Amino acid sequence: MMLCVITPLFAQTPRTVSGWMELADNEPDPQKALTYYQQVLNLKSDGPIAAEALNGSAILLAGPQMRELAKAISFSNRAIAMDSTKAKYYVQRAYTYVELNDYLRAEKDYKKAVRMAPKHGDYYSGLSYCQFKNGRFDEAEAAAQKGINLDPKSPYAYRNRGRAKLRRGQADEAIADFQICIDLNHTQLFRVYCDLAEAYEQKGDFQNALKFFSQSVQTDPNYYDAMIGKKNLEEKLKIAALTSPPVNATFAGSRVALVVGNSEYKTARKLQGQPVNDAKAMQTRLLELGFDTLSAINADTEETFRKLDAFYEKAKKSDVALVFYAGHGIHYNGENYLLPVDVPRTKSPGFAEKAISVTTLIDRLQKQTPGFCVIIMDACREDPYFKSESDSVATKAFKKVYVENQIPNCYVALSTSENGFSYNSPKNNGFYTSSLLKNLKKGARMDEVFRIARGEVMDEAVKFGSKQEPVFDNRARDILIL
Repeated sequence: MMLCVITPLFAQTPRTVSGWMELADNEPDPQKALTYYQQVLNLKSDGPIAAEALNGSAILLAGPQMRELAKAISFSNRAIAMDSTKAKYYVQRAYTYVELNDYLRAEKDYKKAVRMAPKHGDYYSGLSYCQFKNGRFDEAEAAAQKGINLDPKSPYAYRNRGRAKLRRGQADEAIADFQICIDLNHTQLFRVYCDLAEAYEQKGDFQNALKFFSQSVQTDPNYYDAMIGKKNLEEKLKIAALTSPPVNATFAGSRVALVVGNSEYKTARKLQGQPVNDAKAMQTRLLELGFDTLSAINADTEETFRKLDAFYEKAKKSDVALVFYAGHGIHYNGENYLLPVDVPRTKSPGFAEKAISVTTLIDRLQKQTPGFCVIIMDACREDPYFKSESDSVATKAFKKVYVENQIPNCYVALSTSENGFSYNSPKNNGFYTSSLLKNLKKGARMDEVFRIARGEVMDEAVKFGSKQEPVFDNRARDILIL
C-alpha cells in the first residue's frame, strides 16, 4: 500500500523583518498593525528598522482610534533613544505632547526637529502653534513666517501667523492672513471663520464679527469656540439671543473638585497661612454642595502633578469639574503659572516644567469633557520673590488668560485683573475667597456668584487701602445652578 503525501502548492514560510514592516505599514486596522510592528521588534530589537517600528507604533497609539497617549510617548522615547538623528521621531512625540496639552515639551521637540530638518515647512507650523499656546506671540509669528517661506501654498502657517498677530492687536493684518487661509482651502474652515470673527470683534466691526461667528457655527455646529463667541457678542450688543437660549441646569450628577492651597513656600515668599485657610474652607463648602473633592495642601511638585492626574481621571464625563487654587501665581516667558511650594526660581533650569501652566490646566481639564468646567484662581498674592532675587523674564502678576472652548461650558474666575494683585485680608480668608464662601450656596447661579464677588472684593479692598478687581470669563452656553 502506497502512502500519498500531499504538498501544499504554496508552503508558508516565516515572514522576514521587512515583510512584517510592509504588512504593518499597509494595515488599516491599528490594532493589527501594532501587532505586526511588535513582530518586527521581536525579530529585530535594535537598529534603524526597530526604531521605525517603534515610531510607527507611537503614531498608531496617538491616533484617533487608540488614544493611548502615555504609551505613545513611551514608544517615541524608545525610538529616539535608538536613533536620535531622525527629526520625524521628535515631531511625532511633539504631536503627542500637544494632544496631552503639554505645549512646552512639544515646543522643545519641534525646535529639535527644525534644527535637524530646516527645510520642512510643516515643522515650523507645529512649532508656531506651540509658541502661540505658550503665549510667545512674537516667536510664533516668526516661526510661522519661516513655514510660509518654505511652503507658501500651505494655509496652516498663515493661520498661525494670523492668530499671533491677532493676539498682538494687529487685527487688519490678521484678517489678511485668514483670508489667505480660505483662498488656500484650509481643511477646517470653521476655525478660520471663527478667527475672522474674533479679528473683526477686536476692530469693533461687530456686524462682520457676528457674520463670521454664524458662518463658523453653520459650518460646524459643534465648534464651541464660535458658539460661545457668538453668544457673548450678542449679549454684549443686547440683541436677539441664540436659537438655543441658555439653559438653567443644576448639573446635579457627578461633581468633582480639586482644591489646592499653598502657603509654606521653600524658594519664594511664604504667604502667612491664608491660602491654606482659603483652600480648607473652600473644600468644606464644596463638600456641602455635593462635590467629591481632592485636596493638595502645601503640596510639592510631585504631589501636585499626582493629584492633578487623579483629578483629570475623576473629571472624565463628570457633570461639573472644578479647580480651586490659592497661592502664588506668576507670569513667566509668555505663560501664566501656578506654583507648587518647592518650585525652583525662574532662573533655574526646569522652572516651567515644575510649575502648573494655566493654559495646559484649562485645556487638559476640558479634554476630559465634563458638562461644566470651573477654574478659580486666587493667585498673584504678592511678589513671590524678594527684590534681590527678581528675574527680568518673570512678572509677579498674571497677564490675560485666554480660553479656547473645547466643550460648551467653561467658567474661569480670577481673584484679580491682568497685572493686578490679590491681597490677604486682615481676616481668616482673603478678600476674594471670603466673598465666594459667602455666596456659594445651594441654588445659587455660579455666574452670579462671580459677578457679586467682583463688586464685594473691590469695595472691601478699598476699605483697607488696596485695589483688587476680580475677573470672570464666562465661556459657557448654559447656566450652572449649584
